Amino acid sequence: MKDDLRFVRLWDTYSPLLTKTQQEVAHLYFNCDLSLGEIAEQKGVSRQSVSDCLQKSRKQLETYEAKLGFVKTVEEMQAQIDALQREKV
Repeated sequence: MKDDLRFVRLWDTYSPLLTKTQQEVAHLYFNCDLSLGEIAEQKGVSRQSVSDCLQKSRKQLETYEAKLGFVKTVEEMQAQIDALQREKV
């Protein structure tokens, strides 16, 4: 679950950098809540192919984050905002 949340955060940030197929499969899996089998049937491929696509997408997103660090920066900024708001109360 925690890994899925991280993936969604990375996907929201870096999805335009993925291939069209990777974008479609990730969208169907995370946003439409389809199973691997349902996606495979819809796309006309095997469940293993869908799983491989998601794993490759996840790896690419992690690579983008390691190089660019946008998600980490946003999370750090949000933590600072939260801390400032707690100080005001």
